Amino acid sequence: MALLCLNVRAEDKVKKTVYVQNAFIIDMLSDKAPQKGNVLIEDGRIKEIQFKDDASFPENAEVIDATGKYLMPGLTDAHVHVTTGKYESFDARKKYSEELLKKMLMGGITTVRDVGGHGELLKVLKEESSMQQIHSPSIYYSAFFAGPSYYKEMGTTEFSPCTQSVDSSTNVEEAMTKAKAAGATGVKLYASIEINLLHKLAKEAKKQGLGVWGHATVMPAKPIDAVNAGMEVMSHAEMLKWEQCPSLSTNMFDNYDKYYGKFKFDFPELDVLFAKMKEKNIILDATCYHGTVNGLKEAAIFTKKAHEMGVKVSAGTDYLGDQKLPYIHDELETLVKECDFTEYEALRSATIIAAETFKKQNDIGTIEEGKRADMLLLNSNPLEKISNTKDIHIIIKEGVVYKK
Repeated sequence: MALLCLNVRAEDKVKKTVYVQNAFIIDMLSDKAPQKGNVLIEDGRIKEIQFKDDASFPENAEVIDATGKYLMPGLTDAHVHVTTGKYESFDARKKYSEELLKKMLMGGITTVRDVGGHGELLKVLKEESSMQQIHSPSIYYSAFFAGPSYYKEMGTTEFSPCTQSVDSSTNVEEAMTKAKAAGATGVKLYASIEINLLHKLAKEAKKQGLGVWGHATVMPAKPIDAVNAGMEVMSHAEMLKWEQCPSLSTNMFDNYDKYYGKFKFDFPELDVLFAKMKEKNIILDATCYHGTVNGLKEAAIFTKKAHEMGVKVSAGTDYLGDQKLPYIHDELETLVKECDFTEYEALRSATIIAAETFKKQNDIGTIEEGKRADMLLLNSNPLEKISNTKDIHIIIKEGVVYKK
């Protein structure tokens, strides 16, 4: 396993003209064998891609000799929580989050979608990342919505624009306006939300340009209810098992008491659900490694079937810890080994499909002229062996070069 070197030099944070020379380019536009070429980066963007022997580059360019190495888009972890936990102060929480984000970046993650955390801090971290003031992936984050019964069970008493309690009396337009003003890219519809309200929240979120994200089951709504309400990204493959239940209570804990341990992992409603998800282009944020490592074998079973039926699957971890490399690499290996993804399909889940979860597929996720220069230079080919995503030589985020 490649080891992280976190002592990144300060001068590496400056956007320069960069020329990556003689790399095998994995552009993620097709699964064809990578072609040797050169990539010119200016002002944080991919200026030009060259496939010719006599290619030239600006005299002021920093030249990276990539002979024998593989250039691919940077990885996106589409399910993180970088600010969660109990800390004595805002500054202590911020220090922890910055350290975690730095590990993510140096482990090959150039973008993250945070789906539940400290909204005020996430806004600060997002701004600092975009200004290259911290070593961090680019950050897109959610406002978190749940019903009163959920917060009562959890003992939550403090609320904010990014942590909102919603019920039938909620001014939905005002709630979404607050979330957007707080810098959220999307709203996460979590639990204890009645089906009629789920429809209203999703409709207003889209009206205001916010993504509609949520758990695959937002009790009492079953997965098919979330699909019909307008959910765009559904998290946690193992939660799809609730589709087979006759009915669900608003209180998620009552449902666990009633149904847990009685589930089947192959049931006819699942086929109907996946067909509808494919039709509506809904992405399954499977968090497959997180499920399987915690003994929920249905995570891999459902993810494999969703993939077979043509449902888009994004790579996300929901799993943080004191690891040497981010768990996104374990997620990719799980998709290949347990869910019958090809290496190329697994890479798509952590690049272009992951970017689509927050509607940035036109900006990141592939190596194309005009796109943001978020790339990894690897020592070995991940199309041959998915674990080669760990074999990182250089990270490029928004045109800034980070050397291992």
